[in-house]
Amino acid sequence: MLVFDPSMCEKSGLVTAATDGRLNFWSLANLRDPAESLKIGANVSCLAVAPESNTVICGDESGGMHTILTSTGAATTQASSSSRSGGSRRVVRKLEAGDDGAEGHFGMVTGLATKVLPRHSSRGIAKGFLRGSSGLMLTSGVDWTTKLWAPAYTDKPLLSFFNHSYDYMCDVQWCPTHPSVFATASSNGSLGLWNLASSLDEPISGTEGIFVDKASGSAQGLNKIKWSLDGRRIVAASADRLHVLGMSEDVWKPKGDEDARMMHNLTSRGFLDEDKV
Repeated sequence: MLVFDPSMCEKSGLVTAATDGRLNFWSLANLRDPAESLKIGANVSCLAVAPESNTVICGDESGGMHTILTSTGAATTQASSSSRSGGSRRVVRKLEAGDDGAEGHFGMVTGLATKVLPRHSSRGIAKGFLRGSSGLMLTSGVDWTTKLWAPAYTDKPLLSFFNHSYDYMCDVQWCPTHPSVFATASSNGSLGLWNLASSLDEPISGTEGIFVDKASGSAQGLNKIKWSLDGRRIVAASADRLHVLGMSEDVWKPKGDEDARMMHNLTSRGFLDEDKV
């Protein structure tokens, strides 16, 4: 069984997902047999864990998004859109991204990123996700788009960032040190950098992005990217190569007000209701 992106989960120790839609929750004291297992009814393509709430989020090969909450965390979800899997203590809920999922991804979700929190948030939790900027989530897909979500407020994505070259988006990751910066990886070999405190429309890397392996003369797509914990470097995987890119201070070092500016940009454009944030 193929396993994708094992992610640390505070209460269960480890959670893994496979392409057949099965999720296994493991105790670090016993890695021979899963402590809990359930199926979400779709082929899982990516996996992440929401900070603090312990909610698991999965993207599938058809573009669907699913959340797996503990019984207590599911108290605020609607019974009509939730289902309990067998004897599991967890509840599976599919995000209804518009009519027939029309506002979600068309095709496989290739990457999923939740925020890394340097300290505990006091904004509260709704529907298994933190309120405010800490609960923002990013996804990438084969439909040329990267999408920004706020599941604590709405099942629909807030906005979509399009790849101007019409190539697959293969991965997306929040910067661990800067609250409004994220990076994207494209199948044409380019790395994109965005700062949502500066603009919701244009990446700071330019519309063409940064071509990682330009010297090789061949356009190798980027498969996965990962920030270093200090935000100063990004590792990009391309075919059989790993590339390490150094980031300038403008990218990884926040000035202090970026979080508020990002939320102001989202509320002023009507993507979030200012009275609810």
